[in-house]
Amino acid sequence: MDPLKLNYWLNLPDDIIEDISERLVDIDDYVRFASVCKSWQSLVKQTIKTKQFSPWLLLPEGEIDTQHHDTNDDHIRKFFSLSSRKTLYLNSLETRGRRCFGSPFGWLFTIGLDLNIHLLNPLTRVQIPLPSQPTFQNQYPYHVEPRDMRRIFISRFAMSSNTPNSDQDFVVMVIYKQCKLSFARPGDESWTAVETPRESYKDIICFRGQFYVVTCQGNLKKICEMDTPHPRTVDFMPPPEDVESYENFYLLEMCGDLHLVVRIFRQDEAAPEDVFRYKTIMFEVYKLDFDSMEWIELFDLGDYALFVGTNAAFAVLTSDSPEIKADSIYFTDDHCDCYRNGDGGGLDMGIFDFPNEKFERFYFGDDIYSSYCPPLFFMPRSS
Repeated sequence: MDPLKLNYWLNLPDDIIEDISERLVDIDDYVRFASVCKSWQSLVKQTIKTKQFSPWLLLPEGEIDTQHHDTNDDHIRKFFSLSSRKTLYLNSLETRGRRCFGSPFGWLFTIGLDLNIHLLNPLTRVQIPLPSQPTFQNQYPYHVEPRDMRRIFISRFAMSSNTPNSDQDFVVMVIYKQCKLSFARPGDESWTAVETPRESYKDIICFRGQFYVVTCQGNLKKICEMDTPHPRTVDFMPPPEDVESYENFYLLEMCGDLHLVVRIFRQDEAAPEDVFRYKTIMFEVYKLDFDSMEWIELFDLGDYALFVGTNAAFAVLTSDSPEIKADSIYFTDDHCDCYRNGDGGGLDMGIFDFPNEKFERFYFGDDIYSSYCPPLFFMPRSS
């Protein structure tokens, strides 16, 4: 851009800049607006706090060549906007080499090659440090390379607050090694283990201030006594009838109620002979009635759409995001084993028309197929 024209835009009066920012509609426009200069970025941070945006898909980066990678691209990540159907590029974003997990609260949970763990807000670039991976109890009894550790050690996370900050007493709970639970607060020196029977877990959520976890058999457990020296899990609800063990289970809140999403998958018969990968064939959704203590199966989602995958599962009211398909389930490929050897990660992704039981598959290219970790859904927020 011509330096004179650039100087003209940078010196616009604040009230005009603010008026322009108020007229922006889509998060894509805000990202471009904020990239002009730091003063415009600061103004956008205040404006977008009151805005509701549609989910993004964080596209995975390729594996790092630690000896020959180009450092100029270290802090650029690609996001796919579900509203504009365009790819966005965020720079100055410290995610290079980090395994990321998405959330509906504007935060990414990240673990790096240095095994340090953070919460990161991609819009504000704010980072909240958490205890590092080596501070967990129950480490692997054998050596695991950091590039593998950051990929396999943690599988899910949940936060006790939708708007955490470093000065707030909030809790982050994680599932790790598939069969362990731990939590930490900002400022803690290590993760605190939760006493639990040895069983595998699929997902975790903080609902009405209480953490719940679902096992691979579909059993719902409550995590209690977190302020004592011996936090533990207690049985809370058996799985819905006729739900098979070892499907994929997700916990989410919708309309103020706790829901269980069951993702039914089978081996992909279309895969090459020497490749084993999965294909989703059906979703089921159940609401927990806390009065009768029973699961109620749902056969439509109304004006809501659900988002599941390598992220904290969440629901979006489509009347606030008309470009999102109502009564649908958006899903990404979260079978991490398929990514390890290039066996077909990124192929089991799409949109499920819930009442009509129809799939619309989507594919984002070989960059995802060859990545070391799955793409994930993320809800952009500034706070």
